[in-house]
Amino acid sequence: MLGEPIRLGSRVVRNRIVFPAHLTNAAVRNCPSAEHAAYYAARAAGGAGLVIVEEQAIDRPYEKAVLGTDPAVVPGYRAITDAVHAHGALVLAQVGHNGAQSSSLYSRTPVEAPSAIPDPMFREMPVALDDAGIARIVAGFATVARHCVAGGFDGVEIQGSQASVVRQFLSPLTNHRDDRYADGVVFLREVLTAVRAELGDRVLGVRLQGDEGLDGGLTAADAARVATRIADLVDVVNTAVGVATATLPLIEPPMGVPAGYAEPVPSAVRAALVGTGIPVIGVGRYTTPEQARRALEVGACDLVGVVRGQIADPSFATRALAGDRVRRCIGCNQECIAAVGLNRRLGCVVNPDAGREAVPVAVSRSRRRVLVVGGGPAGLAAAAEAAERGHDVHLVERSDRLGGQLAIAAAAPERRELAFAVADLAHRCRDAGVRMWLRHVSSNGRCGDPFCSPAEHVIVATGARPDPPSGTVDVSDVLTGAASPSGRVLVVDDLGGPAAPSVAEVLAQRGAHVRLMTSGMVAAEGLGPLLERERWRRRAAALGIELLTDRVLLGGGVLHHPTGALEPLDADVVVHAGPRVPDEIEGPGTRVGDVLAPRDAAAAIREGTDAARAIR
Repeated sequence: MLGEPIRLGSRVVRNRIVFPAHLTNAAVRNCPSAEHAAYYAARAAGGAGLVIVEEQAIDRPYEKAVLGTDPAVVPGYRAITDAVHAHGALVLAQVGHNGAQSSSLYSRTPVEAPSAIPDPMFREMPVALDDAGIARIVAGFATVARHCVAGGFDGVEIQGSQASVVRQFLSPLTNHRDDRYADGVVFLREVLTAVRAELGDRVLGVRLQGDEGLDGGLTAADAARVATRIADLVDVVNTAVGVATATLPLIEPPMGVPAGYAEPVPSAVRAALVGTGIPVIGVGRYTTPEQARRALEVGACDLVGVVRGQIADPSFATRALAGDRVRRCIGCNQECIAAVGLNRRLGCVVNPDAGREAVPVAVSRSRRRVLVVGGGPAGLAAAAEAAERGHDVHLVERSDRLGGQLAIAAAAPERRELAFAVADLAHRCRDAGVRMWLRHVSSNGRCGDPFCSPAEHVIVATGARPDPPSGTVDVSDVLTGAASPSGRVLVVDDLGGPAAPSVAEVLAQRGAHVRLMTSGMVAAEGLGPLLERERWRRRAAALGIELLTDRVLLGGGVLHHPTGALEPLDADVVVHAGPRVPDEIEGPGTRVGDVLAPRDAAAAIREGTDAARAIR
């Protein structure tokens, strides 16, 4: 069923796998870039049936938006559509206006919305739209649609979901009007009518907000009701949950959230549209072919939206339809959601080429004997890439397991999907013919095999070691089982990432009385951009974990920054999460990952991959 074609209005999609719209931050001077074309083409080449390009804005709500009302976008549109069509996929452009979810810093004009209700993220008081303002926005939708037609798109999708003035008209939380637009469907129908006039027989879709996750907000029943009232105007309905401010973790949930968590929304919309012939796209953290296939089998939707799964593996669709293994998204949100939120270009921890598809990769023209020392993420990535490029690769790892710190971190609650990255890298190595030697060390450029010739190229990926303060236990020792603290445990977070919160949760689950301490003003602050902090705080509260901020270890006590008071340590054991120290290793070789400079898995996998590509 996943591979069956389906009709969207006048067009036919070759399969049921969709690459939905999402922000990439790849725009250049508010126009589509060559990176856009390469990025979407890679997913089309990878087998996606339908590609929906990120929002084409009617105004300038954020710095790197594509301003679809500017005629200068048309050549970039044509580059995208030609590239996608060359691989047999249909391509739509999402069109939207962000309303109150915008910043006047970029437009230099007041933010506009259905009612004068400030957004909790942008915190600007918007101007309530009058009839003339509404007419101008409706005309803006039509203008962008006209440019999309000129640019060769198969149609457009109206953004009526997470960050959208359409959602704000539909939601009782943001629409307090007393005129005819108090019924938000009136505005939506005006937009759809204007856009349809520009599209002709091209596909017209809408992405409807299903569950805002807020008391008194939109629900799945509301999405179903709206869908029936616009069924005469649209060819396909896409769905969404969460608001791109107050309930952002519902939109791009982190690891630990099960696939299909959002299925009640497309299920309700699909039931409401029975008999209309209008297909429904469902989303909900589908990251494996099995999950996508199941969504169709249970009748939750007609097409399945897979964003992060296809960021991680551009060939997700082709592999899914062939029954092959895919490179799995691990739900870390580190280089995709968090990066975009910090105004950086979109990327991916497990796929270092994501968002950089336009950068050419040189072809290897000779076969070399390559030795990779270290089986963590950097070493595995280097070995897999080198072998796939035709080199004779041996990998040695001194421990009895692969994965390094990533495998250790996967032992923590809600972090188990990190193990997918290790397993997938190991599979790549085995499939490419890498010979791997566990419990071995390298000597003079040789691996553990006595018949192995000296390497012509050595990549060193031995990682880093803990360096905890005297008298403390390192977090990794807790996760490996080397240490089992109990009683009153103080977990000191000098990193700000997932390590300390994860270990605090492990120890609390084991019955310890846990306090998590940080020098920052917010506990577990590093989980915020990853959209994990809200869920972790709830679990921490349920486990009775006490949070201490603005404090540092000092001698035998704890210094409270704001007051300068020295508080008693009051702990039986102190567990420490802090910077690691690169392994000390002699001899030649290209150093990658933590042995070069301790950072994160994204840097490790990227550097391992780049080192393999540099072999000549």
